Amino acid sequence: MHNNLLMPGDAAGNYDEKWTKTFDLKFLILWLILFVFLLSWTLIFDPNLFNAKDFFFRSAIKLFVMMILALLGGMLCRHYCNTDEKGYITTSKNNWFKVNYTRKIQHFAAYLVPLLSPPTAPLGILPHLWESLFVLFMFLVLIKPVREFSTFFMLQFNSLDRIEDRPNTLKWIVLGNMLPGLLIITVFKQLFETYLNLPLLASVVVLTVAIGDGLAEPVGTYLGKKKYVVPSWNLKNRYVRSYAGSACVYIASVAFLILFAHQFANPLEFWSAMILFPPVMTLAEAFAPHSMDTPVMMLIGFSLLFGICFIF
Repeated sequence: MHNNLLMPGDAAGNYDEKWTKTFDLKFLILWLILFVFLLSWTLIFDPNLFNAKDFFFRSAIKLFVMMILALLGGMLCRHYCNTDEKGYITTSKNNWFKVNYTRKIQHFAAYLVPLLSPPTAPLGILPHLWESLFVLFMFLVLIKPVREFSTFFMLQFNSLDRIEDRPNTLKWIVLGNMLPGLLIITVFKQLFETYLNLPLLASVVVLTVAIGDGLAEPVGTYLGKKKYVVPSWNLKNRYVRSYAGSACVYIASVAFLILFAHQFANPLEFWSAMILFPPVMTLAEAFAPHSMDTPVMMLIGFSLLFGICFIF
C-alpha cells in the first residue's frame, strides 16, 4: 500500500496509455451489456413502458441538461486554467481555481436532475433503471477516443477531471460513485414506494448527498483551514478533507429533513430522524474513502431513514 498524500491540484498521472488498455474500454462493454439486459428485461416483463414516449423524451431532455451543465463547467475551467495540446486542464495545488469546484456541477446534475419527474411519471424499478442508464451514458461519451476527438465532450470531461485523480478519473466516478450510487437509489426508491408509500422521502438522502457532499469539497478546498486525511478506495493514496466541508453535510441534512418534514407519518419519525440522520451522515462522509463517499453515504442514509420510518 502506498502512502502518497495528494492535495487538490497535485497531478497523480496522465492519459498517455492506450485507451483499449484502460477502464474506458471496459466501461463501453459494461454499458452495452447493461443496455441489452435492460432492453430484454423490459421487452419480456413490461413492454408497455416503451409506449410511454413522454418518459423517454423527458429522460433525453434530462440527459441534454446534464451535458450542458457539464459543458458550462468545462468552459469555466478553460477560462481560469491552461490546457495541454490535447485539451486536458493543467493546474497545480497553487492555482486558486481548481477542477474540484466544477466537478460538483456534474455531481449535482447526475443525482438531482433525474428527481425532476412529474407525478404522472411511471413508477417501479424499470423506469428507475432506465434513468440510471441515461445518466451513465453521459459519462460513457467522455471515454478517451470520444473526448479527444471532440472539443464538445472534452469540455465536459474538463469539468470533472480532478488532477489528483488521474488517470483514474472516469473509473472512480463510474465504479466508485455513479454506478453503485444509482443502483442504491433505484433499490431504495422502490422500497420507499412499495413498503412505506413515501416515495418523496427518499429525496432527503439524495439531496443531502448531492448538495451537502457536493458543497463539502469546494467549501473545504476554499475555506477549510482544519484538515484530516482519508484513503482512496484502492488504498494507494491519501487525500485531504476538511471539517468545514463535513459541516456542509450536517447543515444540509438538517435543512432537507425540515423541508420534507410533512412527508413523515408522525412526529416520532421526524424527531428520530433529526437526532440520528445529520450526525450519521456527517460521519459517513468523513470516514468514507476518497471517491466512494457518495455510495457509502447513500447506503447508510437510506438504510437509516428507511429503518426509522419502518419501525415507527
